[in-house]
Amino acid sequence: MKQNHFSLSQLLTDLLLLALGALCLAPLVYMVIMSLNDTYSSFAISFNPKDFSLHHYWDILQNDKLLRYLFNSAVYSVGGVLLTVAYSCLAGYAFAKMDFKGANILFFVLLLTMFLPTEVTLVPQYIIIKNLGWLNTYQALILPLPGAFGLFIMRQAMLGVPKELMEAARIDGCGNFRIFYQIMLPLVKSSIIMLVIFTFMATWNSFLWPLVVGTKESMRTFTVGLSTMQTQYDNNVGGMMASATISFLPPFLLYLVLQKRFVEGVAMTGLKG
Repeated sequence: MKQNHFSLSQLLTDLLLLALGALCLAPLVYMVIMSLNDTYSSFAISFNPKDFSLHHYWDILQNDKLLRYLFNSAVYSVGGVLLTVAYSCLAGYAFAKMDFKGANILFFVLLLTMFLPTEVTLVPQYIIIKNLGWLNTYQALILPLPGAFGLFIMRQAMLGVPKELMEAARIDGCGNFRIFYQIMLPLVKSSIIMLVIFTFMATWNSFLWPLVVGTKESMRTFTVGLSTMQTQYDNNVGGMMASATISFLPPFLLYLVLQKRFVEGVAMTGLKG
């Protein structure tokens, strides 16, 4: 009886999880199918493959404005990932493996910035960017991206690397940079990939900061450009859904490719220190 009871409860749990999973996937499925429908109504949806069409995607590929927005988003996201990873790895190595005066206090102050809402620092950052004459430039988008979150992830990952490896490398004549590049980075590769995914998703979907510093149409990212073109696609639900699908695909595909390393990075980061 206990075994039957366990099987029944397990079955109910599985069914509940499947139902929740289907509920979460429903908006995504609706978005993709609507993007393939030749329709201008949000209710006129067909699940018949014979009615599917790629002409909404073809229209987007022929739209120079949307292609420019995609290019800006790609530059913003890739540049943000490269800068964030470089800063986080270097700073994380310094805080994890190098002893210097005031390290703990400085790290604590940096962590406090994680609790500040983005809106609090928006105006000071905008004033700095404006005074530097960087409005409507890629450096205005990319340079403010590195923060304490990436530093925290990489520091925690590097704390788990045994000091004996570093001491053995120093005996062999390695300096700090060689230890960092040849020993430390390969050992924390999973955490780096996790940071890459987080950063890419945050920058690709970012809206507020690109909206503030990218006032010219030529500097709009895809997310901002899509919102400003809503009036153009106001009655074209299929076109809007196709644009939303294109916006969704890059971070989703990146996660699919790197998901194994991503899970390893989450497990390895831990809470040491």
